[in-house]
This record gives sequence, structure tokens and C-alpha cells, in this order.
Amino acid sequence: MVMDGEHRRGFFSVPATVAKTLRWGARIWTSAVLVVLGILSLTRSFPRDLDSDGMLGTMERPVQLGLLAVALAALLLAWRLDAVVAVALLLAGSGFGALSWSLHPPVVGVLVTGSFLLPAAAFWVLWQRGRARRSSLNLALATAGALALGVAGTAVLYGQMFGPTHPESAAPELPVDRVEWVWSGAVTETSFRVNARIGDGAVEHATLVVAEDGSRAAAPQHDIGPVAIPGGDVVTWTVTGLQPDTSYEYTVVVDGHVDSSRGMGTARTFPDGPASFTVAIGACARTGSVGAVFDAIREKEPLLYINDGDLHYGNVDTDDVDMFRARYGDVLTSAAQSALYRSTPTAYVWDDHDYGANSAVADSASRDAARFAYRENVPHYPLPAGETDAAIYQAFTAGRVRFILTDVRSEQTDDSLLGERQLRWLEDELATASRDHALVVWVNPVPWIASSAGDHWGGFPEERRLIAEHIEDEGIENLVMLSGDAHMLAIDDGSNSGYGPSGEGFPVLHAAALDRPGSSKGGPYSHGAAPGGGQFGTITVHDDGSGPVTVDLAGWDWTGDELLSYTFTVP
Repeated sequence: MVMDGEHRRGFFSVPATVAKTLRWGARIWTSAVLVVLGILSLTRSFPRDLDSDGMLGTMERPVQLGLLAVALAALLLAWRLDAVVAVALLLAGSGFGALSWSLHPPVVGVLVTGSFLLPAAAFWVLWQRGRARRSSLNLALATAGALALGVAGTAVLYGQMFGPTHPESAAPELPVDRVEWVWSGAVTETSFRVNARIGDGAVEHATLVVAEDGSRAAAPQHDIGPVAIPGGDVVTWTVTGLQPDTSYEYTVVVDGHVDSSRGMGTARTFPDGPASFTVAIGACARTGSVGAVFDAIREKEPLLYINDGDLHYGNVDTDDVDMFRARYGDVLTSAAQSALYRSTPTAYVWDDHDYGANSAVADSASRDAARFAYRENVPHYPLPAGETDAAIYQAFTAGRVRFILTDVRSEQTDDSLLGERQLRWLEDELATASRDHALVVWVNPVPWIASSAGDHWGGFPEERRLIAEHIEDEGIENLVMLSGDAHMLAIDDGSNSGYGPSGEGFPVLHAAALDRPGSSKGGPYSHGAAPGGGQFGTITVHDDGSGPVTVDLAGWDWTGDELLSYTFTVP
């Protein structure tokens, strides 16, 4: 027996004149949405996920254009098949929504998804009026089920590829008083530099009060006026005349108001002469990561924290300074990271994802904006290439150790990873530092040990050979390399890092990934490799000035467990 409900047509009665208007309105609306999103996808890659990289990073634009093509084909080929159009628009809208929600505020995801769901609903209303209610209900349920599975699958995929790799930090998120973020760097024996972002355009009224650690209640040793950086709300102070190997507290004061929330930090000046100390190093963190690995770094109480690339995965591929400013804000306002940066001075040089898109080099459209934003936001050491539009390689000394940081992105071309000027500078630094210092630490963001071509030194074997020959010719025997990029901890004792005539190498420590899924690159490494997230490295120097310098290289995870280690001495 057939129930009456099975013969009923549609859930909604739509007059013919209304149906005609609704159909044309939905077609025009859909066409406009496809045109707007098509233009944005081609020109701005909107709404791409700023945390993407590797294969998915290169697939985003084709995926977006594919979603648009599905919707367009349904609109053109199924001119009278309203159900096909409705389903296609629902699927396309869900795909675009998934991409949008991972980057933009929820309201943007709602608007993008809704721009497709609105005409999809209109086409479903048009289709159902001539169909049995059961058929209409079945289509609605089947579509809803497919969407639910798609959303769940997207959530799982996003969690695996872009989600946190380990538990969150225990650091509390401090409220914003006057200061949005603050960090220090450019430390020497007698000075350091502090950069801060001040809200409400109050940069001209911000001062920095500095006192020896533990003596905040006493009269301040330094009360320094601001140096505002044009173009934003960032201010910088250079604190000079300090004592070597001394811990200082600094506080930002705005219009006489002491910012005791995010405006307070500590920094320790470097020792002058032989000294023992630990420097932490890490690379590759999700944009705005709040991973517990940053707590683990803080617990080591390092003299300095070095980030050698992929500070974030912004993948900014346009000449847009504001986008870089926003990414610095994501990093420096993260509760976990800001706690580290307020307690420990930082030295930082970029890799690809924090300079441009995946594998970005000198021809990246982001180059000018990246260089400007770095100088504006980062408390860096003097830049030999210049304080305007130039590469960001730099060097500094702590105790009797010379640290050399190279820029492997903004000067890279098909023929050279460093560029001629930086290469000459590096060779001079290596030769001079090896004679004047007990230890030379080359901070090189990308893998040095690699036998095949790729986005690392394996793709520049001739330039690598020239550097290796220079190291041998100069008799440099006190060199160690710190690297990131590959999402792993790895140590080589020099067995595999020699590319000069003798084949003799130097120790290499890879320290990553802070908060990205594990992967391996390059090798082999004498002490093995440990891919994974929630990881960092340390280099500890033991130098009492009376004998050989002992160096400990180690790789750690977020729980404080040591995963790899190697100890060596230099004359």
C-alpha cells in the first residue's frame, strides 16, 4: 500500500513566477561568487592555509580552482538539473569553507561557505517542488551525510598535517595592558636590544626601565627613551653600558604606566672571555604554536635561544608588509613562545616559510616585505649587507665563541645559495673567527649533508665544495654547524660532512621540529636521526680558558628527554 505522503510533491510550494526569479537570482549569485573567488584564487591564493607547506602547499591553488571548476561545470552543464547544481555547490562551498576556517576568523569561513550554501539551498527548493517528498528528503539526508563525512575527514587531515604535534604549554596567556609583545636580542658583553609592539599608537610615549635582576625595587640603572620604527607600532631600545655576564630585568613604561603584564622581561649579557654556557636552538613551528616544547627550552635556562628558520609557516608570497607584521604578532603573542622570548634573548634568521612560500628564493614576490618586516620587528645584530633592502646574514661573539648566521633564502638563485657577496663574507668570517675564537658556530638553516639535488646544499654542490676547500685551506678545525629545516633531530660527528679534497668534516647538529610533523632530509648522520615534533637542540660550551674547549651537542624532546648527544673537544 502506498502512503499519501509518497505522492506529495515537495516540502515547499513555489509559484512559477517566484521559481523563475529564484532560479535566475541563484544563477547570477553563483556566477558572481565564482568570478570573485576565481580572481582571488589566481591573484592572492585566497583562501589558502598559511600553515601549509610541501606537497599540500603546492596543491592548494589547483584544489581551489578545481572546486570552482566543479561548481562552474554544474552551473553550465546542468542548466535544468537543479539537484546536481545544489549538490555541487554544497561540496564546493564546504571545500572552500574548510580552507578558509584554517586561516581566517570564523566569520570569514561562514561568509565563504554561506556564499555557496545560499544558492545551493535555492536550487534544492526549486528541484524539490516537482519531486516526491521522500526523494527530496533522501537527497537532503545523503548530501548532509556526505558533508558530515567531508568535514570530519578534513578535520582529521588538518590535525595530522597542520595540528599540534605534542601537548600545549603550561604558560598562561597574559592580558594586554599597553604592550602587545616584547622580545630581546642583539646581546653583547655590555648591551642588548629590546623590541616591543605598543598598542593605541603610544610608541612615542614608551620608555624602558632596566635594572640588575633582583633589584627592580631599587633605583633603575637605565631609563631609556624610545626609538620608534616608521610605519608601525613597533619601538626599539638599545641598552648600553652594562656589565658582562650579568642578568638584567627590563620593563616597558607607557605614559608613566608600568606594564607589568607583557611588558616585562629579562636578558643576560654575554661573558667577556673564557666562559661556559648553553645556547638552545630550534626551527620549524606552526604559526602561533603554543607547544610545551617552548617550556622545555625555557627550563634549560640558555644564555641565548637561536631560531634558525621557519619561525612560522606564514608562506607569505606577496609584497605585503602587513601580512608579515601579522605573522610576527602570531608568534610573539603566543603564550608559550612569548614566555620564552621574555625570559631569553633570541637570535633569528629565516628559512623559506617565514621568508616567502615553500622553497622561496631571491625572486620571491615577498622579498622586499620580508626584509623590511625583519628589520622592523626583530632585535637583530648589525647586518653587514646593510640596514635597508638587503640580506640578513650576521655574526656575533659570546665568550670565546663566534656565531655566524647565514641567509640561505633572499640571495639564493639557480647558481648560488648564498650569493657572491654573502659567500665572500662567510669565507672571511670563517677564516678570521677560527683564528680569533676558541670555537666557530655556523648557523646554517638548511641541510649541509646531502648527496642528491634538492632545496638544500645538495642542490649547490659546487658552492659547497668551494666552502669546504676554503675550510681546509685555512686549517679551520674548530667549526661546528647548527641546522634546522628538516623536521628531525640529527647529529653527525664529521664523518659525513666533509666535501673538500681530504673529506674531513666537522660536527653538525640538526634541531627541529619545534611543532611540525616529523620528516627526514639529507644524511647519512653518524649518530642517527630522530624525526618528530616537539623537539629542539642545545650546544653547551665548557671553556675555562686553561685547556681544550669541550662542546656538548644534544637533541631533546618536549618532556626533557635527551634523544641524541655527542661530545667533542677543540684545541
